[in-house]
Amino acid sequence: MKTNRTVFQILDLDRTLLDTSKLVRTLQRIVANEDPQLAKTITQQLQKHSASRTSFFIFDFIANHVGQEKLDEFVSKLNYAAPASELLLPGANDRIAFAKSQPGWSGGILTYGLKRDQTIKLKLVGLQMERYIITDSQKKGELIASWKQANGTYKLPIEFGGHTVDGVTLDDDKLIAFDGLPTDAIGQWITTAAIGGTVEMQKLPSNVRPVISLQASVDRLTTKLSK
Repeated sequence: MKTNRTVFQILDLDRTLLDTSKLVRTLQRIVANEDPQLAKTITQQLQKHSASRTSFFIFDFIANHVGQEKLDEFVSKLNYAAPASELLLPGANDRIAFAKSQPGWSGGILTYGLKRDQTIKLKLVGLQMERYIITDSQKKGELIASWKQANGTYKLPIEFGGHTVDGVTLDDDKLIAFDGLPTDAIGQWITTAAIGGTVEMQKLPSNVRPVISLQASVDRLTTKLSK
C-alpha cells in the first residue's frame, strides 16, 4: 500500500497497547507480599473505581501512602516479574510500526492520566522513547480538533513533532475519547464486547468504528488509508 497523504496515527496506552489488567494484577501480588494492608486498600479502591467507571491511578496512590522510595522498589520488582514484552498487548509493536510504515506517516501515544502513573507505565513497556503526550482530558477528540487548521490540515503539537499532516487517526478503548473528534479523522474503538445493536454502537460517530484487536486496526486502516 502506498499513499501520498501525510497521516499521524494516535494510539492510546492503557488497554490499547498496554495490558493494564495484567500490570495491576502483578503489582497487587508484589504489594501483598510486603504490605497486605496496603494491598487490601488497593483492592477496595479498584472495586470502587470500577463501579463508578473512573480511573484509578495506582502508582500515585501507592506513593501517597508509602512514599516514592517504596514505590520505586515495587516498580523495580514489577519490571522483573513482568518484562515489557509480557505487558504489551498482542500486536502492539506491529501496530506502532504500521503507524510509521509509509513515507509521510508518523505516530505517537496520547494517554489520559497522571504524569507519574503514565510515565512509569511507558517505561515498563519500553515505550518511553516514542512520541507521547499525557493529557488530563479523557475527550481526546476535542484535543485533536484543536489542532485542525482552516485549510483542513492538522498542526501537531511539538511533542508529536510539530509538523503539519493531512489527516489523523485515533485508536482508543474508551468511547469518551472520541468526543469531539473531527469528522474527517478516522476513529477506531478497540473493544472485544459484542458489537451489533448495542447502545454503545449507537453512540458511535459515523467516522468511528469498532475493531476487536490491534491487528484488526491495522487491517481496517490498510483499506481506509489506501483510498
